[in-house]
Amino acid sequence: MTKNIRVDGKNMTVEEFQKEHGLTVQNDLYLEGTQITALPDNLSVGGSLDLEGTQITALPDNLSVGGYLHLEGTQITALPDNLSVGGYLHLEGTQITALPDNLSVGGSLHLEGTQITALPDNLSVGGYLDLRGTQITALPDNLSVGGYLDLRGTQITALPDNLSVGGYLDLDPYEVSFPESGGMKIGCQRHSIDEWEAFTDSEIAAMEKQKALRFWKKWKEPLLAYARVRLEQQKQAAE
Repeated sequence: MTKNIRVDGKNMTVEEFQKEHGLTVQNDLYLEGTQITALPDNLSVGGSLDLEGTQITALPDNLSVGGYLHLEGTQITALPDNLSVGGYLHLEGTQITALPDNLSVGGSLHLEGTQITALPDNLSVGGYLDLRGTQITALPDNLSVGGYLDLRGTQITALPDNLSVGGYLDLDPYEVSFPESGGMKIGCQRHSIDEWEAFTDSEIAAMEKQKALRFWKKWKEPLLAYARVRLEQQKQAAE
């Protein structure tokens, strides 16, 4: 069985690393606290890659990581094109300001506390996508999220028609979900799409006073439009 690789305190050039470990590491690769300053292009790590506290300032082109990618405490400011991460990618505590096009993250993508201001088109996230408190103001076309989508504390006010979210939407102060049996659930209130559309302001306010009404005035049109797209997709899938 191939063991994980832990490189402790070595002062190693990229050429020396490639000579010793090659371009394929089958399991985890831990480089925390080493003096390594670069990794070879086309590196493939079957498990997780932990670079916390290293002197690496840039990731190699065509990097592939089967597990999680941990970059906290590094000087890395950008992610390479064609980056593939099978596990989670948490960028809180990094200096990264943008994401590459066609980024694919098999696990969750956590952007809270980052300086990222926009998401790339065709972003695919297998787990949850956490955008809490970011400066992101719009969601991109063809965004696919397998888990929940957390938009709390953002300036986002619209949902793209081709958005795909497998879990709930966290829109502050309510979680919004779409049960398989139909309808839309906001907080503890579950009704059909037609019922939600027909509610008057006074009926919405009666659910939870002014907090519910403020939320509904902001999110009514985006949520109804998104809900109808989901409903149509469900009908097509059932045919």
